[in-house]
Amino acid sequence: MSTTSVGRGAEARAKTYLEQKGYRTLRQNYRSGPREIDLVMLDNEVVVFVEVKARSHTRFGTPAEFVTPAKRRQLTLAAEAYLMEEALIDAPARFDVVEVYLSSGEIRHIENAFDAT
Repeated sequence: MSTTSVGRGAEARAKTYLEQKGYRTLRQNYRSGPREIDLVMLDNEVVVFVEVKARSHTRFGTPAEFVTPAKRRQLTLAAEAYLMEEALIDAPARFDVVEVYLSSGEIRHIENAFDAT
């Protein structure tokens, strides 16, 4: 199985998980130039930019630990582009990370995983 198909499967599981928690999907795989946001969701009135990370083990760290400062900057730039494109620049927003543990099937949702600074 390719890493792309594993990633897409993890994104689908994360999307279903968040929808079951009451989130509404606004966009999947939003692209702004070379940058991508896995899921753009709505949690009540808050626009939530979701990075999905899947790992089969934690030998080298948790999935969230792979969201590096460089990746955070890229996500922030893509989120700004999305908010401007959708005329939501004044909307409350946050960044979440959803960890998908492939070996156990566990999903861990980290709300407000980092801020936009």
